[in-house]
Amino acid sequence: MKFNPFRSKKIKKPQKPAKIKIAGEKTQDKNESAERVNRTVYLTVAVLLIVLAVAVAMTSAANRARRGQAEHTNPPVTTSPTPEITSPRPEVTSPKEENKNPPEETKTPETEKKNDVTASSVVPTLSLPTIGHLGNEHDPTVQVFSNTLGEWRVHLGIDIMTEAAAPVYPAAKGKIKQISDDPMWGKCIWIEHDGDAVSVYRGLADELPAGIEVGAKVNEDTLIGAVGEGGVLELADEPHLHFEMKIKGADVDPIEYFSQSALETLRKNQDTTYEG
Repeated sequence: MKFNPFRSKKIKKPQKPAKIKIAGEKTQDKNESAERVNRTVYLTVAVLLIVLAVAVAMTSAANRARRGQAEHTNPPVTTSPTPEITSPRPEVTSPKEENKNPPEETKTPETEKKNDVTASSVVPTLSLPTIGHLGNEHDPTVQVFSNTLGEWRVHLGIDIMTEAAAPVYPAAKGKIKQISDDPMWGKCIWIEHDGDAVSVYRGLADELPAGIEVGAKVNEDTLIGAVGEGGVLELADEPHLHFEMKIKGADVDPIEYFSQSALETLRKNQDTTYEG
């Protein structure tokens, strides 16, 4: 057989050398794959733990906030002291129930005391302390001429013109507060009455009846003295009783507190003259 150079000859392409796998490389690939899986698992677990921790922290903060609001709106005043208060209650309630319904005997003095206070706050109506007519009137603003001193002075009271040694009685019941010997007014007596009222009797005779002393209780018919010759301030005037009225320490016009019969007596005796 002849050799034909043009005859096609199947030329085999050179093949790549086959990769020879070594047993160690297979183990290394498996280890790397396992490490990647482990890392993925670790990262997933770490992320889950972080998320769980954040959730727990947020829940705890929300619970604390709710407790703080509850304590603010409802202060723990009633919770802690209740055991301490409830235990002695049986011992305390018994006297309270007795005080709620006091016997009638204890109520009566309280009622009478209230009535006494109400009565004492009323200024009494005045009677005429001596028989006579009205002289100088009460005027704290307009000055009245004093014949004794020869000058103008305010007149805090009224003058009841009468005869010398005319009897003088309290204008209302009360208690003698003060007795004095005034160089300008002569013998003077202060008598306390209800309603913080005080009546003042000036220009009395030096000698007083028995029992007329500080602290003595007097009525409208108790003789407390007689009209004297008058003090230095009104020595030149006709015999009269200088009568003043004070309420809570302030000077007032006695005429406003006299009874109707007392005012009629003063007007009735207006034209009467008295000997000194």
